[in-house]
Amino acid sequence: MNTIINTACQSMNDEGFEGFYHSLVAQVSPNLPMTYGEFVNRTGRATQPLASQNDALFYSLAYAMGHYTTFRAILADNLTIEDRDNVMSIIDYGCGQGIATLATLAHIASQKDPKTVHLNIHLIEPSSVALGNASYKVLCLAQAYGFSTTITSQNCVLANAIVPNFANGADTLHLMSYILDVPAVQQQLSHITGQIRNLNGVHHVIASDIAYSTGFNGLNLLSRHLLGYASYIDRYNKNYECYDVIHGGFIHRTAKAIGFMLSLNNDSAFHQAA
Repeated sequence: MNTIINTACQSMNDEGFEGFYHSLVAQVSPNLPMTYGEFVNRTGRATQPLASQNDALFYSLAYAMGHYTTFRAILADNLTIEDRDNVMSIIDYGCGQGIATLATLAHIASQKDPKTVHLNIHLIEPSSVALGNASYKVLCLAQAYGFSTTITSQNCVLANAIVPNFANGADTLHLMSYILDVPAVQQQLSHITGQIRNLNGVHHVIASDIAYSTGFNGLNLLSRHLLGYASYIDRYNKNYECYDVIHGGFIHRTAKAIGFMLSLNNDSAFHQAA
């Protein structure tokens, strides 16, 4: 594992994701691996799989805190952890470096003693660099909280992904964070949603994205595939502090995002009749 990421992950033990982020900034900001313009050109404005560890580090400084803050807010508005939830399954699609899963771990830990919960976590990501980082970060934060975990992954695009069927009677959380605005993801989405609809059990699909037309199009498409209609989309304006990769130093920003949670009970008589 990259030395910088390993060092930052050690800060999770006391300060969670926020400690990780601030450690990362302290290590990387004195000598940024590239300019913002170079990053945009290399990654297609972060819509293409990250090709190098330098790309991954720069992405984390620029976007991780905003994406984490937004996903925490959507979870807080929609997902209640019940006393019976001692086993949960999480699938993170186009997981990048695992931000949505990290936010979900923090959310669960805020509502239930992590030492009483086992998590089955499955990460799907086309970038081997990002996937390696995600797996390591998720493991470190899970251990810091005290969760029991089983972590598996697929290094592939969504069109080639096989949605795991945990078949353990537990609810499954399907996470889609800032991927649905990407045209290539929209084209591949039916491959994923078709599999979700064919799984047994209860499924909660939690999505976040940019508050632009492409983001709305992606969330509407997801809802139509899963429910047959366009569900209501919530808007989020969340304040957070992050490192400014263009001018340097920490600044206060407002994340203008959208999101929702769609729930399906695939064991219900209505679903089976449909």
